[in-house]
Formats: sequence, C-alpha cells, structure tokens
Amino acid sequence: MPSDRDSVQEAVCLAVCLGWRMAELYDSKNLPGPPQRGGNGKLPEHLPGLGEMTDHEKACALVAHVSADLAALGRALGLPELPELGKIRDKLQVPGHARDEVRKVILDVYKELRNLIAGSNALAAIGFGLGRMLADTTLLPTADDPDKLADEFEEHRIANAFGWLEDLEASLPSHSAAAVRVTMAQWAQWVDGLPRADDGTIDPVSVDGTVIRALRQQGEVWRHLLTGEQRPDQLLDQQAYIAAAVRLLAAAWHIARRYLLKWSWLIVLVAGAAGMGLWAALAYAPGGTSRVAAVAVSGAGFLGISWLGVRATLGRALRQAENALWETEVATAIAQAAARLPRNQRRRRPRELSEPALKQQ
Repeated sequence: MPSDRDSVQEAVCLAVCLGWRMAELYDSKNLPGPPQRGGNGKLPEHLPGLGEMTDHEKACALVAHVSADLAALGRALGLPELPELGKIRDKLQVPGHARDEVRKVILDVYKELRNLIAGSNALAAIGFGLGRMLADTTLLPTADDPDKLADEFEEHRIANAFGWLEDLEASLPSHSAAAVRVTMAQWAQWVDGLPRADDGTIDPVSVDGTVIRALRQQGEVWRHLLTGEQRPDQLLDQQAYIAAAVRLLAAAWHIARRYLLKWSWLIVLVAGAAGMGLWAALAYAPGGTSRVAAVAVSGAGFLGISWLGVRATLGRALRQAENALWETEVATAIAQAAARLPRNQRRRRPRELSEPALKQQ
C-alpha cells in the first residue's frame, strides 16, 4: 500500500506533467484542422512514426496525453468532476479553423483546471504552475527571436521557479529539484553572458538552431526528472559514481584534518604528559624488571586509551557526516549529468556552479 508521501509525490508529479502538457498544447505553433481529403488513396508502406505525423495528428495526440494526465491527476486528488477536453478535440476537427480559436478553448480549460487543483491541493497547484512555467521556458524561445530567451531566463522569473522548486523539493523524486535548480542557474548564466547590442538586445548570431535544440533537450530532461519518468540516478554511469566517491574521500580527509588540527594541542599535551610520566616512572622506579615492565604496560595502556578516545570521537563525526556528504556528491554528479548546455558553453567546475543550489538539499 502506498504511503502518504508516495501519494503526495504522485499527485505533484502528475500536476507538473499536466501543467507542462497544457502549456505545450497552447504554445504549439500549428494547431490546424484535419487535412483535406484527396490523394490517390494509397496506404503508406509502414505505420507512420511521430516524425511522419501531420501537425493535426500531433495536436490530437497531445490532447490525448493531456486527457490521460488529467484523468490520473483526478484519481490522485479525488476530484470527481474535471473539465472536459471534448471541446478542444471538437475545435481541432473543424476544417480551416484559426489557431487562436483552439487556443481560446485551451485557455478556458486551463483556467478552470487551475482553480480546481488550487482548491484541492496546494502542492499540486504549485506543481501545475511549475510545469507550465518550465514548458514555456524551453518551448517559447526561437532562433528568430533571441530576446525571448532573455525574457524566459529573466532574474525574477528564475527566482520564482527556484522558490517553487524549494516548496516542492520534499514532494518530488529525490535530487530532481536540485538538478533542475542547478541547470536553470547554468542556463541563466549562459544567457546573461551572450553578446548584446548597445540597446541591450541579444546578438541574433549567438542564438541559432543549435542553441534552441539544446534548450528543448534541457526541457525534456527537466520534465522527465520532475514527473518521475526517469530516476535522477539513472543519469549517472560508473565513472560518475567513482568520481563522487573520490570527492567523498577528499571531503572526509578534509574533516579529519580539520579535527586533528583543532585538537592538536590537546593531543600533544596528553601525549607529552604520558611520555613524561612514563619517563619519570622508569627513571625513579626501584630496580627490577617486573616493576619496569608494569610501568611500561601502564603507560602504553594510557596512550592507547587516549588514542581510542580521539579515534572514537573522530569516527563518530565522520559517520554522522558521511550520509550528508555522499548525498551532496551524488546530487552534484546528477546536476552535472542533467545539463544540456550549448556546445560552446565554457565549462566551469561542477562544484562552483552547484553548491549554492545544493545547500538546501
């Protein structure tokens, strides 16, 4: 039986997906009606794939996706009545309709759905808005309008997205919110560094088809992670885990070194006192090998107990920090693997980019 946390996560992931699909449908450049009848009536040699579908067929398929997500979210939230998508399907079937005629129906359904979700579950409502916002961020910019890219990665807009991700972090798949935060920050930094004209507009040459394809790919990664379609750890290969383990060992050594340096005076003092005591006992003890042996054993035992205390304290500190350190290193590796920046992006050290966003992890 799924736990309450699993139920909340399912609802939030479905809401993110539904918000994304609604925005994807509304942002579609082509929402045409069915093609006119004609042709020679010859059947295709094979079943058409996604790339061979007409724009009308793609729009209808996307409506089917939205309908399935809507039904699943309704069951998760216990909503008996949901907006009907039949009006959208009916409008798509009208030959020669205008694009905005379909978009108006989509907008009406979206507003009704947004209110229903907001009245049912606050976290799902945030997820619905987040999915819509991320879809717009990656689908609206084009090579013909580079300044739209700057609008989508505007500072306050990204800050809102970070706030929503923080609110939903405990209700999303582990590490997914952190990975999206880090890669969004990388994209915002990349966009901010684009060459600009005197009036502040982005140089069109710097935003070409390669950049837009990378942005679309980044959006798909975000959607897969936030909706649970792909586990974040599936982005990692063996080399990524090895690199994370090496960084973990380095961090553990850094903690141990700082601990030993902090308490070095006490360690030296205890060792010196034990050494002086042992020297005095040996120097002034009565003759006889048994007496000397007893003093030596006692001194060695004292040193052993002192070292065991230091080792136990240090070991306890390392054990307490181990899980948090490992989670941070894995989150860093996932964020690095999730990035789909343009190829001309100048890479920076992963730690430099990811630490600020991972502090809340």
